[in-house]
Amino acid sequence: MDKRYKITALCGMGLGTSSLARMAIMDYVKSHGIDATVTVADIGSVKSIDADIILTTKSMASHISDDIRSRITVMYVTNLIKKDEINAKLDEFFAGQAE
Repeated sequence: MDKRYKITALCGMGLGTSSLARMAIMDYVKSHGIDATVTVADIGSVKSIDADIILTTKSMASHISDDIRSRITVMYVTNLIKKDEINAKLDEFFAGQAE
């Protein structure tokens, strides 16, 4: 993969939970040799996010417009601090990129 990916962990306040998710995402991309910038954001800034992937919880789905979903891959997990769930979603995304 030659592309540099932009990944945003999104939660309600953009502090603790998304920061923990950011660390898990950074571990994932490093261990898989993926070039990526990983950021955090709060739900209030969702309209201005410039990313390839937004990783967030299912409870945030109603705050993400169709416009955002049309230009950014939005992946939902049940818990942003479950590393195995984050890894599974990223596996799913990057498997599709290799095709």
